[in-house]
Amino acid sequence: MTRGPDPLRAWRLLAAAVVWFGVVLQYVLMVAGEDAARAAVSTMRFFSYFTILSNIAVGLVLAAPALAPGSRLALWARRAGTRMAVGVYIAVTGAIYHWLLAGLWDPKGWQLVADTLLHTAAPLLYLVDLLAFPPREAARWSQAWKALAFPAAFGAWTLLHGAISGFYPYPFLDVAKRGYPAVLVTMVAMSAGFYALTLLLTGLQHLQLRLAKRGGAPISG
Repeated sequence: MTRGPDPLRAWRLLAAAVVWFGVVLQYVLMVAGEDAARAAVSTMRFFSYFTILSNIAVGLVLAAPALAPGSRLALWARRAGTRMAVGVYIAVTGAIYHWLLAGLWDPKGWQLVADTLLHTAAPLLYLVDLLAFPPREAARWSQAWKALAFPAAFGAWTLLHGAISGFYPYPFLDVAKRGYPAVLVTMVAMSAGFYALTLLLTGLQHLQLRLAKRGGAPISG
């Protein structure tokens, strides 16, 4: 008997396509019309935005299990800890942008499209996927701190290349304007926020699994 189309696979491919389109569009907009030297600088800056890195993570986690389900990347993407951490990263991306950054500029045309995809569509698509199709196993409470590794590495990289290049991707991380003490305090506060959100999403996932087991509903994530 021939199996019909997999709705979950189709959904994730569509969501991943939206996310990747936003990432590629933003890159094209950043390097369009630049010579090789300036394009290299723009490329470095492109990958220095937490927004871009978190969107890439979302694109990988959504696409890998659908396109190459037996690959190591797909196995990594299906892990509860991975999905929880990426959910935290993209949720923070959307929240910080709309709370602190959206009022600082007024994008138009294709830049508005890219802005909306990266900061609104991607967080919503991924969080819907995470909540509607939770991981099959429960994320471990004791492993929640691991979600801080990537933001910590991003913070260290931002301070390092900022000290060399003078470029800081976000105003609240701009050491030249705010000084190291203020920026470090901001980083500590944001780390606490990352950890709290990780615990919240982990708790929601545990609750979902508990309710699903009581109701006999399958977990398809």
